Amino acid sequence: MVEVTDGIAMMGYAGLGATAFGSQPSQWVSNVLRGRHHPLEQMLGIVADAMKREFIPHMDGIRDTQQRRHSFIIPALLKDRHHIYTIDMVHTNGEYRFRYTRHIMGGALTPLQVTVPIGLAGSGAMPLLRRDHWQRPLLRMVKAYNRKKITGRAVAEHLAQIAYSSYLETADGTVGPDCLVVWRNAKGSPHKGGGAHDFFSHRQCVGGGSIPGITNGIDMSALVQIMMDEMAPHFEKVNAAWDRGEEPPKFDGRKKEINQRLAQLPSKPDEKLR
Repeated sequence: MVEVTDGIAMMGYAGLGATAFGSQPSQWVSNVLRGRHHPLEQMLGIVADAMKREFIPHMDGIRDTQQRRHSFIIPALLKDRHHIYTIDMVHTNGEYRFRYTRHIMGGALTPLQVTVPIGLAGSGAMPLLRRDHWQRPLLRMVKAYNRKKITGRAVAEHLAQIAYSSYLETADGTVGPDCLVVWRNAKGSPHKGGGAHDFFSHRQCVGGGSIPGITNGIDMSALVQIMMDEMAPHFEKVNAAWDRGEEPPKFDGRKKEINQRLAQLPSKPDEKLR
């Protein structure tokens, strides 16, 4: 998740998973954008440029050249308008090719550029491309959500079902049974902004948890993790006191400890994919 002054983007990806040293592309994106605060499309361009430099050494380790591909698919709200971008890398004819683009219906010279309503990437897209009967029901649900007729959770559950069907129909094991559904609302929508996310396993919602996020150059995930680490022991003491029927202890703030950990957080970009 990337949030800056002029918009917010949700960056999903398919292709390269964890590197040999255990680095995930999601955390790498956070490291690349940490400490940077530029307009949204420029932030995405920074990721695209860093990808060109950093992904090739790791992709070269994949024997099957057909699998040497990676795609970031990025739904975004830019100045409160819906956009979809992709950053793609493929290995073809003995070389790597890159593309960073915005997807619209019609040509670049079309007077009214309309964003495509659905984007797909990765091996899980193939079963869905072979059939299209899932698209209209999904768009109807999104329309109903935008009219506040159904909840965001209802749409998330429907999307999780679609993702699970892709898992069942992908025989090579490159699609798993788990998924994450993230949604954000335009400020000018009936929902007046906001949003949420849910994790699913085998179509069943399995709760929350944080997702990597950069807000105006600040690694919010790292901040949240520190606060949770420092406050969790206090919550345990409060619950234990309630169980004993005692007055719960007051939180001492742990200001010194929290500030020490915050001071140790990196604040500069790191584009190296290790």
